[in-house]
Amino acid sequence: MTKMHRGKKAAASLMAGILLCQMFVFGVSKTSADAREVAKKMSFEVVGEGIVTVTDTAERTQEITSGSVIEVPKGMCVRVQAESPKETDIAVHVLDKDGNYELEDVSEVQGKCFWRDVTAMELEKKVVVTFGKEDKKIRAVRTGQTRGNYNKPEAGDVFTGNCVITAVDGGNGHTVHSVTIGGFTGILAGVTATGGCADHTAAAPYVGQEYTYRYTVTGVNKVTGEVMGNLYCTSVTGSTDGVTKDSGGRLIGYQRISGSALIYRNYSGYAKLKKGKTQTVLTNGNPQYSLEDACYGIYKDRSATNEAATFTTDKEGNSNTVELEEGTYYVKEKKAPKGYRLDETVYPVTVVSGQTVSVNVKDVPVYSDMELILEKIDQEYKAGKSHGAGSLEGAEFTVCYYAGIYDQATLPKTPDRTWVLKSKKEKDRYESRLNKDYQISGDDFYYAEDGKIPVLPLGTISIEETKAPEGYSLDGAYIESVEGKTEGTYYLTKIIQDGNLAKIQGGNTYKIADRIFRGDIEFQKKDEETQESMAGIPFRITSVTTGESHMIMTDANGYFSSASNYVKHSENTNTGQAESGIWFGINSGGEMSEVNDDNGAFPYDTYKMEELRCGQNVDKALYKGTFKISRDNYILDLGTIMNPDLVISTVAKDEETGTHYSNADESVTVIDTVTYTGLKKGKEYVMKGTLMDHKTGEPVLDSKGKKIFGLQKFIPKTAKGSVEVEFNFDGNTLAGKNITVFEECYLDEELIAVHKDIEDVSQMIHFPELKTSVKDDQTGIHIIKSEKDMQITDTVEYHNLKKGKKYKITGTLMDKDTGKAVKDANGEKITSSVEFVAEDTDGSVDVKFNFDGTNLGGKILVAFEKLYYGEKLYGTHADREDEEQTMYVPEVETVALNKETETHHALADGTVELLDTVKYRNLLPGRNYTLHGMIVEKETGNPVSEERTLEFVPEKSEGSVELGFEISADELCGKTIVVYEEIKADGKSIAEHKDPEAKEQSIYFPEIGTKALDENSKTQEGEAKEKQKIIDQITYKNLLPDETYVLKGVLMDKETGKELLDENGKRVTAGISFVPENEEGTIEMTFELDARMLAGKSVVVFERLYDEEEHLIAKEEDIENADQTVLYRKQEIPKNTIVEKPGHNSKEVRKSPKTGDENRMDLWLVMLCAFGIAVVTEIVIYKRRNR
Repeated sequence: MTKMHRGKKAAASLMAGILLCQMFVFGVSKTSADAREVAKKMSFEVVGEGIVTVTDTAERTQEITSGSVIEVPKGMCVRVQAESPKETDIAVHVLDKDGNYELEDVSEVQGKCFWRDVTAMELEKKVVVTFGKEDKKIRAVRTGQTRGNYNKPEAGDVFTGNCVITAVDGGNGHTVHSVTIGGFTGILAGVTATGGCADHTAAAPYVGQEYTYRYTVTGVNKVTGEVMGNLYCTSVTGSTDGVTKDSGGRLIGYQRISGSALIYRNYSGYAKLKKGKTQTVLTNGNPQYSLEDACYGIYKDRSATNEAATFTTDKEGNSNTVELEEGTYYVKEKKAPKGYRLDETVYPVTVVSGQTVSVNVKDVPVYSDMELILEKIDQEYKAGKSHGAGSLEGAEFTVCYYAGIYDQATLPKTPDRTWVLKSKKEKDRYESRLNKDYQISGDDFYYAEDGKIPVLPLGTISIEETKAPEGYSLDGAYIESVEGKTEGTYYLTKIIQDGNLAKIQGGNTYKIADRIFRGDIEFQKKDEETQESMAGIPFRITSVTTGESHMIMTDANGYFSSASNYVKHSENTNTGQAESGIWFGINSGGEMSEVNDDNGAFPYDTYKMEELRCGQNVDKALYKGTFKISRDNYILDLGTIMNPDLVISTVAKDEETGTHYSNADESVTVIDTVTYTGLKKGKEYVMKGTLMDHKTGEPVLDSKGKKIFGLQKFIPKTAKGSVEVEFNFDGNTLAGKNITVFEECYLDEELIAVHKDIEDVSQMIHFPELKTSVKDDQTGIHIIKSEKDMQITDTVEYHNLKKGKKYKITGTLMDKDTGKAVKDANGEKITSSVEFVAEDTDGSVDVKFNFDGTNLGGKILVAFEKLYYGEKLYGTHADREDEEQTMYVPEVETVALNKETETHHALADGTVELLDTVKYRNLLPGRNYTLHGMIVEKETGNPVSEERTLEFVPEKSEGSVELGFEISADELCGKTIVVYEEIKADGKSIAEHKDPEAKEQSIYFPEIGTKALDENSKTQEGEAKEKQKIIDQITYKNLLPDETYVLKGVLMDKETGKELLDENGKRVTAGISFVPENEEGTIEMTFELDARMLAGKSVVVFERLYDEEEHLIAKEEDIENADQTVLYRKQEIPKNTIVEKPGHNSKEVRKSPKTGDENRMDLWLVMLCAFGIAVVTEIVIYKRRNR
């Protein structure tokens, strides 16, 4: 801040926005209180030597220098005073804030001092004060005559015209608050403006006074169309010049008016286009693509027919900027740039006044999306069909891409991208394609926007086959395109633009042809023994791959050659005669290639060559071999081929026994040792054996009905030797049979030797057979009783043994159900064995089993037998389903029940009916059996009933029968009886159930006894009082522990023998439920009664015992039983008692109080105590309530 100079009345610094005088803001008078709301900045510039001060209406003065800025409330003026130490030219300019042009008339004087009032209006102002001659370079543009575009004014434009004062707000004389101006001509026509005086000491304007105006445009908002300008009006007549003053220091003439005016105009907008790139991976660095010279039309209609302007792009894709009237336009590409497709899209664009809108577009580059296909063909067939073992799969191609259009001379050394591809079989052809499925190395492919298939940008590509497929040569190869055939394996072509498309000049499919390797063979044929050449020997040569087959024949010298220099291929081709030509050329499609004497007869392949039988090689081993053509234009020498003689013989043995005998079980292995003579070392032979039935002469079949073969491949190291052929098979069906091994020897699937003699004992294997029949020694049938001393005899028949040899048979009893060995009562397995000498090939021997089988009831036993010769197992018989091997051990179980209650309890009273259900197991259905039953007393074993019998014939091995009994139970109280059962067959016992401890066979007769006592006296006498109790102690016997029982008792009147009734006529009873821990014990039951009416009488307790289902099973109801009786005594009435006193002869009589006596002191005492307690309680309650 510059230093302030105080006037006489200045009391404070000039404060921005704080006024002490009245101010004027567009005709509205405001006080200084709210002036700060409309303060405007006013800046200053001082040119030359002098002092400039500003003074507000409060006479506060501030010195001003260049760059000073003050804030002046809108409508208020400040007085700018310039003082020079000497006479000079002084000028005061009022400019826009940037100092570009003058807003008001300049004030110029010559002297030492000059002042001018400057009013703060809507626009910020810059005041320039100059001392001395002005430098024209720093003067702003003088506002004079009209200049600028009337329709589209710009900042700095000046417009003039006439106007009229339509209203003046203020007092008389020189005081003006605001002025309203109208009647404008020119650019402000139709505008009404408000301003303030620019010369505050000059005369005020009046309504109707004519003025001229100067409108200086200070700002333009082309977006909104707002045009803001400074308005400066001068009276047509009598205007002040701002300099001349009267004697009172006032300006002479009418005030000039300063203000601002806002008008609206429609301005043009601007448009430009920015072309971007897409898929830059295709275009970057490629001179075939450029954004330059794209041409877009700007149209007023959507159909793009009414063109308004044109965009043209530079190499960066930026267009020229076009000025357009505000509105909507449509942009469409007219000409695409180099390498890009023409964009058919119409882009709508809205042009806004004063704004520049950018149209962003992107062109799609032109590229080839036609897949590059390299088809591999065979030169001879001119198609995708290969020769022999040759394959058109696996050829390798190198494809190079160059970003640019080149020929061979200008081609860069390094391609932009390289791809190595491999051919594959596709249906009926072999090909490679430019995609990942065929790529084996190289760079990434170019992809279009979808990223799915590879594409090729504009440029140049080279195609070269760098590796031939298996069996083929690159020599003489060629590439075929739409432009024709190109010799060699290299081809160069271009991808060029064709409108919106790209095309490969050579096409997108290329056929690349290679030549198959071809060679020849030669050999000499001789007899091995005589070493003489063998002429006229035929051979058949067959392609392993295609099956193509032709015959050849040795010449008179035993020699053969397929080479054209010996016999041309085209000479009697493939007739199979000596000195005739041969040619292999059938492809996988069955087509024959043309014979060519310049190439070998055999394409790349492996061939089988087999000698054919003829008169010259009878009884000789025929040659079989292979050869492979793997080199081009090469003759393969097979050497000398000879014929040896062949002989084989065999010896067959069982692997387990090492003899000609084998056990006929599920896993048999026979080893046949074949001795051979006359085989060729190094060749692979196959020895194939077949098992034959000696009796029928037919092949042996296994359990699945298939022939049994043995196969062994081998390569002899010498002409003589041996090989083992192994046979593994299921021999379960071969027991009792003899088999013979037949052998055949093959070379390359051709039978060359056999040994098939059905009677050759060396080739024979014998399978012994066992059959068994087991019986009980006692019953003679397949049923045996489970007991301590059991005896079983198994009669074993044998077949197919060697007479005079010693054998051993071992037997084991098995559990049919589990398949495991049965164990006797001592936990030992039950086995037996016998040794014998076979008197003949067939015979029999007994095997006896003795054992304790008390634990085997219900079991089914099967006798398994094994036949041994020494330690070697020769035969077995182990069929769990064989009934002849099976012994049944019956089992019987019984369940005896009280027929009435269906329980194991019964009441020992009168006749009781019992029903015994007997379950049996392991009986033979259809036979007669007899069931024997008897009831015995458990403790003594004495019979309780006569024996009962029942004959039955079971339909099944398991079942049940019922046997009923009637017995007298009067003497059985407290006792247990048991039902014994036994089953017999033909009078012989085969099963029984006689277990005295078996609960299920038992019937229990419980027994109870009672002892009744008075609770108080603990005796059998009680007092005839109101509440009395009788405790009855009940002893029980022969109950089943852990079962539930119920005791029920009733009191009887002994005198009447009837039930005792209480005062309400109800019986006096008691009851209890209990579960005993032991079969004997004691339990108490309590009877409650009113005995007042029983004085002198006796009551008897009757008790009954029930099972859980309320069946009566015991009772104690003897009216004469003293132990059950309780007597209630009569109460005697007391008599007068005589007391003799010493010294007196007289007697004193004392009467005892009787019922009804009035003297009851005890009652009075009780009542008195109760009354005292009540009084004390009431006092305590009263005190607590009033606490």
